[in-house]
Amino acid sequence: MATSRTTGWWDREVDERGRRLRPDLRVTAHEIWDWACNTTRSQLGDSSATAEILDSAISQASAYLDRRNIPLGAHSESHLTGLMRRCFWYVLRRHMRQVRRLELIGGHSELGKLVADRSWSLQVDARIDFEKVVRLLSDRARIILVLRDAGYEWNEIAQRFGTTVTAVKKSFFRELRDLQLRLDSPAASPRKT
Repeated sequence: MATSRTTGWWDREVDERGRRLRPDLRVTAHEIWDWACNTTRSQLGDSSATAEILDSAISQASAYLDRRNIPLGAHSESHLTGLMRRCFWYVLRRHMRQVRRLELIGGHSELGKLVADRSWSLQVDARIDFEKVVRLLSDRARIILVLRDAGYEWNEIAQRFGTTVTAVKKSFFRELRDLQLRLDSPAASPRKT
């Protein structure tokens, strides 16, 4: 393996999958190295990813020419340069999409705000409101509510009170509706507990 004289990029004979890379494309890659570094720097802000991107571009260009059974030396230097630049741009754009997906959205304080689970405080508030409303119900309605919450069916509750299902439901839901109307009215002020 030979390194580029002007960079730390390693010229390899095979790609990461073990496929042989075309020597004409490896020579072209050395020729466009400075352009590739400048292009990467202008798009990403630094050129540290250039070698990785160029390796992928050479691999893609080699595979393209090999699939078409194009022999070495069949293309002019300008054609290979154009092909390498095009492959480089394609791989760079894919890399930029990946980087954008991973971009941080802020510092540690902003991330902390996003990570904080506020659902527990909403659950606590809802539970407090529920308990306040339950205290405003009659004893009978509270018993019905507790029994329903425990999984009792309406017919079992009606038997306990010695009445019909219709009568139990009607009285319970009437009381809930009346309480809601009281709480929704502007003059209403629930008792403090």
